[in-house]
Amino acid sequence: MKYIEALLIKFAMIFSVLFVILGLAFGVELYEIFIISLIITAVGFVGDLIIYPKTSNKIATAGDFVLVFLAVWLLGLWLIANPDFSLIMAALFSALLIAAGEWFFHIYLTKRVWEQKETSHTTEHDEPRQS
Repeated sequence: MKYIEALLIKFAMIFSVLFVILGLAFGVELYEIFIISLIITAVGFVGDLIIYPKTSNKIATAGDFVLVFLAVWLLGLWLIANPDFSLIMAALFSALLIAAGEWFFHIYLTKRVWEQKETSHTTEHDEPRQS
């Protein structure tokens, strides 16, 4: 049940950001925003479950940034007929805001879903060397 709740939170975050940026700022249709949000949520959640536990919040957030940028840009080319705006700029703005939200979503996953106290994934080689 915690995973379903996390998935819905992730979708709500992504959809709301894309609605504001693509819908309100650039006039993209609601069903196009919904489809893009579903795809980003599904792929991103799988990435959160596979990549984030093995790496760090920084790497997972960077991966989410790249995912959102490419998804909005490429899916926008496919879904949005004759956009009268720069899809690259819309993708960049969307990726920046969603990546900021993903940083906190990863902390939520760690603390609430996986119930761990630590939010960093440091290993021995990440510690400063003692001379």
